[in-house]
Amino acid sequence: MSRFVPGHFDDCPPPLGEDPSHPERPQDTGQISLTISETLQVIVGAILATLYFLIILLFVFATDSVPDALHATLQALGEDPGQPEQLQDPEETNLVFSDTPQVAINNSVSDPLDNTLPALSEESSYPEHTQDSAEIHLGPVQQVVITAIRATDLTLGLRRIPAGFHVVVKTDGAEYQTSNKSVNVDQTVVEWHEHILLPCEPCSKVRVSVYASFELGTMLCHGELLRTFEISIGELLDRSEKSHPIIFQPKQEEVVSACTSLYITVVQQLSDQNDAGLICPLSTSTSRDMDGLALRTDAGHRLLARYRRTQNSRDLDQSIEHFERASNLCPVDHPYRSAALFNLATAKFVSCQAEERYLDLEIPISLFQGALDLRPTDHPDRSVTQLHFAIALLSRFGKRGFETDADAAEELLSEVLDVCHVNSHVHRAALIAIETSALHSAGSIDGNDLGQGRPAAAMLPLSPDQLVDRARECLQRDEPGALDEVIFLHYDALRYYTTGHAYHGGLLGNLAAMLQIRFERRGNVKDLDEANALQTEVLALHPVGHTDRSKALHNLATQLSFRFRHRGNDEDLHQAIALYREALALCPVGHTDRSASLNNLATQLSIRFGYQGSDEDLNEAIALQREALALRPVGHPDRSQSLNNLANQLSFRFDHRGIVDDLDQAIAFQREALALPPVGNTDRSGLLSNLANRLSSRFDHRGNDEDLDEGILLHKEALALRPVGHPDRSASLNNLALRLSSRFDQRGNVEDLDQAIASQREALALLPVGHTDRSISINNLANRLSSCFDHRGNDKDLDEAIALHREALALRPVGHTDRSESLNNLAIRLSSRFDQRGNVEDLDQAIALEREALALRPAGHTDRSTSLNSLANQLSSRFRHRGNNEDLNEAIALQREALALVPVGHTDRSGSLNNLAIQLSSRFDHRGKDEDLDQAIALHREALALCPVGHTNRSKSLNSLANRLSSRFDHRGKDEDLDEAIVLQRETLALLPVGHTNRSKSLINLANRFSSRFDHRGNVQDLDQAIALHREALALLPVGHTDRPGSLNNLANVLSSCFDHRGKDEDLDGAIALHREALALCPVGHTDRSGSLNNLANGLSSRFDHRGKDEDLDEAIALHREALALRPVGHTNRSQSLHNLANRLSTRFERRRNAEDLDESRENLRSALTLLTHHHPRQLLVHESLTMVYLSSHRSGLHGTGSGENTDSLNAAMHHLKAAANVVSAGLLSRLRSSLSWVRLASEHSHGTQLEAYAISMQLLDAYMSVTASVSSRRNAMKEFSRTLAVDAASCALRSGDVCRAVELLEQGRTIIWTQMARLRTPLDSLQTHGDHAVTLVKRFRHLSSLLDKPLASHSESTPKVDVEAEETWHRRLVEDWNGTVEEIRKTEGFSRFLLPPLFSYLQDASRDGPVIVLIASKSSCNAIIISHKQPPTSIQLHTNVSKLVELVFTFREAVEKDAGPNGNQRALMEALRELWKVVVRPVVENLNGFAPLGSRIWWCPTSVFNFLPLHAAGEYRARGKSLSQQYTSSYTPSLTALIKARESRDRSPSVPFVAIGQNHPAGAESILEGVEPELELVRTLLLPAPTVSFSKITSVDATQSRALRALRDNTWLHLACHGTQRFEEPFQSAFLMRDQPLSLLDIAQMDLSRHQFAFLSACETAVGDLNTPDEVIHLAAGLQFAGVKSVVGTLWKVNDSTVHRVVEAFYTNLCGDGKMNSKRAARALHRAVQSLASDRDIPLAQRIVFVHIGI
Repeated sequence: MSRFVPGHFDDCPPPLGEDPSHPERPQDTGQISLTISETLQVIVGAILATLYFLIILLFVFATDSVPDALHATLQALGEDPGQPEQLQDPEETNLVFSDTPQVAINNSVSDPLDNTLPALSEESSYPEHTQDSAEIHLGPVQQVVITAIRATDLTLGLRRIPAGFHVVVKTDGAEYQTSNKSVNVDQTVVEWHEHILLPCEPCSKVRVSVYASFELGTMLCHGELLRTFEISIGELLDRSEKSHPIIFQPKQEEVVSACTSLYITVVQQLSDQNDAGLICPLSTSTSRDMDGLALRTDAGHRLLARYRRTQNSRDLDQSIEHFERASNLCPVDHPYRSAALFNLATAKFVSCQAEERYLDLEIPISLFQGALDLRPTDHPDRSVTQLHFAIALLSRFGKRGFETDADAAEELLSEVLDVCHVNSHVHRAALIAIETSALHSAGSIDGNDLGQGRPAAAMLPLSPDQLVDRARECLQRDEPGALDEVIFLHYDALRYYTTGHAYHGGLLGNLAAMLQIRFERRGNVKDLDEANALQTEVLALHPVGHTDRSKALHNLATQLSFRFRHRGNDEDLHQAIALYREALALCPVGHTDRSASLNNLATQLSIRFGYQGSDEDLNEAIALQREALALRPVGHPDRSQSLNNLANQLSFRFDHRGIVDDLDQAIAFQREALALPPVGNTDRSGLLSNLANRLSSRFDHRGNDEDLDEGILLHKEALALRPVGHPDRSASLNNLALRLSSRFDQRGNVEDLDQAIASQREALALLPVGHTDRSISINNLANRLSSCFDHRGNDKDLDEAIALHREALALRPVGHTDRSESLNNLAIRLSSRFDQRGNVEDLDQAIALEREALALRPAGHTDRSTSLNSLANQLSSRFRHRGNNEDLNEAIALQREALALVPVGHTDRSGSLNNLAIQLSSRFDHRGKDEDLDQAIALHREALALCPVGHTNRSKSLNSLANRLSSRFDHRGKDEDLDEAIVLQRETLALLPVGHTNRSKSLINLANRFSSRFDHRGNVQDLDQAIALHREALALLPVGHTDRPGSLNNLANVLSSCFDHRGKDEDLDGAIALHREALALCPVGHTDRSGSLNNLANGLSSRFDHRGKDEDLDEAIALHREALALRPVGHTNRSQSLHNLANRLSTRFERRRNAEDLDESRENLRSALTLLTHHHPRQLLVHESLTMVYLSSHRSGLHGTGSGENTDSLNAAMHHLKAAANVVSAGLLSRLRSSLSWVRLASEHSHGTQLEAYAISMQLLDAYMSVTASVSSRRNAMKEFSRTLAVDAASCALRSGDVCRAVELLEQGRTIIWTQMARLRTPLDSLQTHGDHAVTLVKRFRHLSSLLDKPLASHSESTPKVDVEAEETWHRRLVEDWNGTVEEIRKTEGFSRFLLPPLFSYLQDASRDGPVIVLIASKSSCNAIIISHKQPPTSIQLHTNVSKLVELVFTFREAVEKDAGPNGNQRALMEALRELWKVVVRPVVENLNGFAPLGSRIWWCPTSVFNFLPLHAAGEYRARGKSLSQQYTSSYTPSLTALIKARESRDRSPSVPFVAIGQNHPAGAESILEGVEPELELVRTLLLPAPTVSFSKITSVDATQSRALRALRDNTWLHLACHGTQRFEEPFQSAFLMRDQPLSLLDIAQMDLSRHQFAFLSACETAVGDLNTPDEVIHLAAGLQFAGVKSVVGTLWKVNDSTVHRVVEAFYTNLCGDGKMNSKRAARALHRAVQSLASDRDIPLAQRIVFVHIGI
């Protein structure tokens, strides 16, 4: 079976800068070599076994006894030395024809009754290539005489037994007739030596006719005409001189015809020489009655013969009529009466049988009796009359059962046997008649068979020996007519040797063999099915218990296995294995044939493994081969064969699993097998080849040059044993060529390639036209030439390869089993030429050829997956050239079908996975659909898993996955993808050592990855490494190499990057020089010229940007114009060229202010846009370029009154930025970046779309975050974008006077991570009342939300990437389903804004219990918005800015540290608090009078840097000075929505479940927190007693993470006393430290705490956020509130034990003072507790203000 694997490294990033990558192309799937692929040796061995069996079986009857069919079958299946490898050294079955020309003679004859019997007329025909008679000159004294006539196969195809044969020669009115000669069974040649005088003139014509007569005595007529033709004397002389026989083709409507050739010896002699030997012409003086008798008899014979051929009953009736008239002309005493009666009897008997008129048998019987009575004992025709008479009697006996008939027939036949020669046809027919009669008497056949069977008196088939001879001749030449003839003769013989006859089974087997050969040559499936049916019939003749049953089992199994390989029907293979198992059971331990039977079963199991991948089959096959080897100990003559077979199986397992021990053991067995046959043994050359192949496999695995070199030496030794003239020399030449080609691929030594080509040419020369293996040799030579083209770039090599593939295809016409492979080979070469020259006709023809090949491999064909893959690759190429979506979609569909045909375990699955991945990646590049890219990566990962370390395709699979990961990095910007791609490319390079032909491509790929990482991170080491790798790659691609232009381009690109980074002119100049060299290697007509023009243009543009030389810019534009001209309308890259040219024109406009440049740039971009489909991701780039063009127009004032006043251009610019942000196929990341550019430019120009730009940017940011799988990765993604997006948007709204919109935008753009988590926990009780559909939506929403809300598994570094990515892909798909469900819910009445960003009308409810002050710090202004419950919001301008606020934050940090020191200094902290009061808090308080009375509660909702300021503690801090805490009780909320959610009522338990969790000695801590246990005990004493409070406590060793989580879940009130840690680099890993492991913020966030009332966090830094993402408010206290806890007390910095003890005591005293537990009182309780500490000067100020309240 042909195999396919992904191309080596053809998808390395752009050799010519056009597209990110090109799909890997499969290797030449159609390459057929005479060397068996190491992965398929066992399969091919079975094929050889079948062929050998077929040949052996053809000679079953070549000896007197029937040979052992089992013996033949077993040898065929690998018992001879090296048999499974035999295809490497094939036996030639076709003989080379001599140069002797043969003339074919048509088969029609001239009828002597043309005038009287027009129905019988047939035109004569003449020999082809007749010589001009004028070239022969005869002297006047000479005469021309026929001295001998020799005819062959006179009995072939005859339906009657003739008495003899004679020749009639007519010339110049004279007629000569030779003697009538009888023919024996084993006689194929008849010669006549009568001399016949001919005219002397060369132009005189001679008519020669050959007849079969039915009388040995005086002949009544000529008889049945076999052949007739007319020829000139000159032609006869020429043929005689050159010994050229006249060859006859079968007659019209006949498969075989009697007399296949005629050779006439003609001499010239002096007229006075002795002419006594000359025969006299026939006398013409006969009576009119005799003439009529002869004519009627000849006509009867002619019509009867035609009836037997055509079965036309009219011919039979007319034949009887002529014979009756002839009989009427012969009265009782007429000398020819017996002949006339005999002829009439024969025709009547045929009529009775044909029409089944058995009651009329008396008529022919009576006529035969009359003829016999007239032919006494000494009559020469008595025996044949007795034979026919007996047959007629037996026929009547079969129908009526008259014993007298049987007795009479037996007596007649006995006399015939006594009289006739044992080799005569009559004797043999009589013998068969007696045997048939005996079978009837024994009951083996019934009367119907006896009566309806072909009469024994008819012309008998060839003997078994003759059939074998015919078969042998047929195998030696590929002549369709000869094969049809042999098959016809076998069918003919089976009519005689019916069921029960000893010869019947053998004939069935032989016929099956010939039908299989015809199937192989022509591909007619009917032949294959018929062969199978015949072998099934043979098995039925050998029931259970039959001594030969095992042979029949083997034969049928072989036939089924053969059919499986051609159709792929698993049932055939399974049945074959079952038959082999039964056969093995019939060969128990000790049986002489057991080892062979073991081998046969092993072979089939190995085949099944190859197709289904079941390890059990392969392991069993090896076990069976080991047992077979054990039965052939040292000294056994067949041990070498068993060693060879076992080596094959082990090698196969190595190919599948990569276990090097298997390969080493296989080589050891091959070495032992080679050592057994002595030097000079005929099997040595084959064993040398096998060992060489194993060593080559090991070289492919380990790269040990010694193995490859030894393999080549062994092949050379094998070749030396096959000198010129040896039938297997061509095979050895081929093997050597393949290994030399491998060494060339490894080391790049062109001498190896040249020698490989020379060897292939010699191999081809040894297989002349007509040889069955010529097409294979042509294919191999073509492949070598293709390699040469790839290396040297010589077009002649590629053209010759294509010409050779066309010749190979011509040798495999429609119906040939290998035609599909030739179609595929030619298609691949045409595709290569298209890649080189760009002739679309080559590509279209390649696709047409691949379609034809696929049609020849219908569903079930074992190679269908290969054809599907090949056609898909060609369609993908055409898509890249023309951009037709149908081609790409069909390619993907074909690859999916191909993958379905190679299930898990199939050896070709990895290749099919890669191929489908490549097509999906292409579609991603075209349409930007994330699912395609993710699926491609998943497929590549699966493929890589199937290529473990040591697998020959691992490097290709590594490379493919690396390229896809690189594409995803470009699309999504995930560092992990790029880093992994580099790791994979490093491993790939390590597998391709110096000298490997693919090393240069691997170097390029790795260099491109380093270059990408440099662009992303700016690490110059990556850049330097990329340059070094590209230089090494270029050095491996000398001038003339087809990949050199791409390498030049790659090095040039990275040098350009180096210039951009370091500014060295030599780098830029070097890059341009390299681009110029690359362009020179892509002359006009080259498919890559446009890309090379583009690259050079880009380099020149860069130099213009650096040096400002107009010449560079002008040349760049000229180059872009030329590139555009090479990409006409319809070309897939035309839009890209338009885009490139437009950008350069825009640059020139900025330089020279030429309006024409700007106009042309704009028009080109518009054209580019129209060429892109609505889903093409490149639309985004074109829209962005159009934006810059319109901005240039706006700034220049070309279309307005002055610079900056062209509002139309500015509006158009903003329009295109908006359009870019809405190109869905470009991906969320690219769209988000475009929208942020829109924000920036709209703000810069104060454009009216600012707010819209902000809104869309926040929508895209939210969407982008939603498809990110984990919360930690979402936070990392947030860091890449503007941290002030939300506050800048709000500030923009405030500037426009829309305070409500400012609040909405803030709420939409902040706390995105928490908001997305909260969406998944949205209650939908009210939705369920809207009907059944609504109920279904609720269930679906809850189900999907629960799945999304589950934490993703934490993966260790050892977790396979494929598992991680599969989970991420699963998450993205869940998000899509969830979004779809949300859209459905929004269609329900009353839910139109379900989960949409809330409106101000909703958000205002946050101030229901007191005003909320939202603080905004943006780059443009700082504001406070006071939101009251009933009044419109109030905006206050704060007289500060972001810089001052940042400075204030750092001032606080330093002040807190100073205050906490041993000599605490509170001055700095007080100063900071005074500044906070002055610039932020006091302006707010001064505006609160109308919203909140003194002493009431207020809530702060800070944004940006405000999150890090202790707003609640601001004041004047002087005697009788004001402070916030004196006037209001402050709480905080991370968002308005969080506060609203916290106020939602929940059912309260009558008893308050309160848990106190303390951990004084967490894991990894060096000291013990002494105050934890007392603190928990203090809390217990201050709480209300049971049943009001149900108190529980977890401390010390019990306070583990899991126990804490469980307690958190089961209790709605919580007090935590432990170490707390805030991890600013990973804020979701901030945690409370437990005994075993931390209780992290991520653990808490993923819990549903919606019924929880209160949490007191007595730990350090529990309310401190992350500076990198301040508006996400990621800290422990906020996490608890977002999880559902309504009221939380936390800390802003470190807190000491004494402060905690004082605050806790005062807090719980105030909270529980009135005997009730109410979480809403927590804020006032904390306020009073802190105030109680104000008078205690021993407590530092920082400790007094460290606690804050969050929530209701």
